[in-house]
Amino acid sequence: MSDATIKTLAPHLRCVLELDPSAVAIESAHHRYTWGQISAAAREVNALLDAAGVSTDSPVGWFAHNRPASVASFVGLVLSGRMVVPLRPRQSPAAVRAELVSQNLCAIVGHAEDWQVEAVASAARETGSLGIALDDMEELRVYPVPGLIKIGAGPHRSTQPGIVLERLTSGTTGPPKRIPVGEDVLIPALRAGEQSASADDGQSLRLKKSPAILLKPFSHAGGLFGLLLALYQARPMVLIDRFVAEEWADVVARYKPKSASLVPAMIRMILDAQIPPEKLASLKAIRSGTAPLDPETQTDFESRYGVPILIDYGAAEFIGGIAGWTLEDYKLHGKSKKGSVGRPRRDVELSLRSPKTGEEVSTGEIGVLYLRGPRFGTDWHRTNDLALIDADGFLFLKGRADDAINRGGFKILPDEVAAVLRRYPGIRDVAVIGKPDSRLGEVPVAVLELTPGNAPPTEDDLRLFSREHLAAYMVPVEFRVVDELPRTASMKVSRPLLKSLLGI
Repeated sequence: MSDATIKTLAPHLRCVLELDPSAVAIESAHHRYTWGQISAAAREVNALLDAAGVSTDSPVGWFAHNRPASVASFVGLVLSGRMVVPLRPRQSPAAVRAELVSQNLCAIVGHAEDWQVEAVASAARETGSLGIALDDMEELRVYPVPGLIKIGAGPHRSTQPGIVLERLTSGTTGPPKRIPVGEDVLIPALRAGEQSASADDGQSLRLKKSPAILLKPFSHAGGLFGLLLALYQARPMVLIDRFVAEEWADVVARYKPKSASLVPAMIRMILDAQIPPEKLASLKAIRSGTAPLDPETQTDFESRYGVPILIDYGAAEFIGGIAGWTLEDYKLHGKSKKGSVGRPRRDVELSLRSPKTGEEVSTGEIGVLYLRGPRFGTDWHRTNDLALIDADGFLFLKGRADDAINRGGFKILPDEVAAVLRRYPGIRDVAVIGKPDSRLGEVPVAVLELTPGNAPPTEDDLRLFSREHLAAYMVPVEFRVVDELPRTASMKVSRPLLKSLLGI
């Protein structure tokens, strides 16, 4: 079947499952599962939902683990037309319980281990949610959760026909927002993602040989899109539930993929672990996104491994890529445009506007980023990112509009300060945050995470270094060293947790 004839996701996915049911679809923790096993478990999930009277367009809670059971239940929900409501498993039991209670779901699908947490079961009882469990220790098993075999009184969330899933924003500046995604947005995004990925040539739908190594959490928009793209491409998957540099390198050495996707924190972890270059010899490119990658780390990685890093940009409010590097652009402009997140995708138009007047700014000036395109509708959409577009159309991100620090009338972009401090020897990562000040309004504070084995630098040395490379008003008033910067599931620095850590 030609991919061009497939208009909606469920029929496409059904075709993928039928290509070769005996072929391996997933490898995880040394267990393998075929497309046929995934399909059978998906059918069992839907049979339990049907038997309980869960309508085919109901929102259903889905614990988003990077595990085979989660993939099988996700496939089942998409095939049936039920809206997938991702639930974040990597929270405290109290936080998971609060999330479940707030969502008022008529049904929840989770791993067997999720249901062993009393906070999960008690929340489901309170909201009247049907419970379905999946186990993937050696084979995929699906069964109803004892005591949760019927839908309770509710009230429950209303149905949302035409919506495939909700996706969660990163939660770096506050609680994650839930954004509904319909097929009118999802299918074009998957087509655009397939064009930018190193997919096999040809238009006919067939199982791919090279696996997708999925390590971004499925609860994060980027991780969920990676899962969707692998399914859409009929590509087998290697699931990594928690990133460990050495384990990831072993997977790359075993399967020899041509490309891989890593967030900046993972790139730094690979450098720190001193992974032997021969383990990554198959890679022709690394794609990186979700957070800024400082140019020095990029240079160090490319020098050590000889693998170009192609930076992608996707705003938190929109699914699918917005801008990114191609190998061709990298060869021509990789050195001269370092620090850029590339040029806009072919179906995306960008505009930079003044945060005060809303008027377009001149080429080379910083403004708030707006975008439009067929995936997003005909109107312009405002992001919360400050950016610059140069004369060649390359996009440079300059931080978030709501993160800017106003120090007595002088505007400070935290990412610019952090990028300078990362160049100080022995510093692995930096976050800069505004601290209330009675005289100036706000002042910058730098929080440092050191490379393992390095002694903390003195505050005088850091201040001297900052004054050499920054304008006086941009120099932090305080430098704090922490064992680890608090991060979200997608390994971006969490500003709410950072403020809590600093008592701000």
